[in-house]
Amino acid sequence: MRTKRPHFLVLVAAGGALLALASGFVFITNDTTHLPLKWAPGNIAMKLMVDNSIVLSDGNTRATTLQAALQGATRGWNPNLGDAQFTSTIVAPGNGSDGNSINEVFFSASPYGTTWDSNTLAITTAWYNGNDRVEADTIFNTAFTWDSYRGPLHAGAMAGKEDIQRVALHEFGHTLGLDHPDENGQTVTAIMNSHESSIDSLQADDINGAQSLYGPPGVPANDNFASATAITLSGTSATVTGYNTNATKEAGEPNHAGNSGGRSVWWKWTAPSTGTATLTTQGSLFDTTLGVYTGSSVGSLTTITFSDDVQPGVVQYSSVTFSATSGVTYYFGVDGFNASDGHGADCAAVTLNLSFASSGSTSTSSTIPPTSSGGGGGGGGAPSGWFLGALGLLACMRRLRAKRG
Repeated sequence: MRTKRPHFLVLVAAGGALLALASGFVFITNDTTHLPLKWAPGNIAMKLMVDNSIVLSDGNTRATTLQAALQGATRGWNPNLGDAQFTSTIVAPGNGSDGNSINEVFFSASPYGTTWDSNTLAITTAWYNGNDRVEADTIFNTAFTWDSYRGPLHAGAMAGKEDIQRVALHEFGHTLGLDHPDENGQTVTAIMNSHESSIDSLQADDINGAQSLYGPPGVPANDNFASATAITLSGTSATVTGYNTNATKEAGEPNHAGNSGGRSVWWKWTAPSTGTATLTTQGSLFDTTLGVYTGSSVGSLTTITFSDDVQPGVVQYSSVTFSATSGVTYYFGVDGFNASDGHGADCAAVTLNLSFASSGSTSTSSTIPPTSSGGGGGGGGAPSGWFLGALGLLACMRRLRAKRG
């Protein structure tokens, strides 16, 4: 059993103007596999332990403005997500419990017995098992004055007031698995940056990051074998991308790399000459399986080669090399590893890299770079660490800073 550890992801108030920002969401990652920590497909249930009676400036209560950030048709995370959806239940205000496998949202003067930094607005915990998120609590700092409003931060009548909804959008991005771009070498306009600002809605980079983990709404166009997407080499190589979120497994489809999978997508490629082809899923954001086949229908394929992990449980992308014959069309099935834990096959954004050396050729394709942890090439960074009381469990803190002045 892999160790389950809580990370603390912190939003802090900013002390100055931010640069006008240009591209790169990043993820909270597993230290061993370096893959993003994300939820299994399905519902992410949130327990809102906040007031639902006092009406705030925009007509919401604390509870309903949180719901808008989670599920709102125009402003929330849900409309942008493919295979995961937030649900919420409003209960009486109170304090949550850490490590109880319930995602709780509440206000507190002392989050789980710790002391707030003076400019920390909110934190989100991140319990996980392997690459799977299993609990995320969001806690707002009661030392601040909270309201709910749109537009410029702290302007006019909102002077000195923090906006619950924009902070919640940021914190629920952490719940999904997104980290701070600006703390990982990126310059981008995003609600996920570590300092609060007058950005009060999800930006393109935020949405692209979440969709890399959970896909866009809908089923992939190359879900079925008959709809395999064709790959065309650019010189001696090609890289294609897609998703296996919301994909399915067809009747008669083989088990790729001997695993039952269940969320496969397909590409095809016709060899321009006889030679050696290398195919990898490096850069994919989940534990992949890969199969190479010939044949004309999904139920009568001939297996050429297959791969699960490059290094079992550690390097979880797949890699194969095979002899290709001129004019033959090869089909590539990419699926997620199915751990038989009730969650089905793993899934997220797919990257498929193909390189080809014709027989007799002296040239080789360039080396495929190591997997990036973000869409703009940002890494996971090395966050500061501290130990949470007697638990002896590492907790990493990332701060969203409140804007001053």
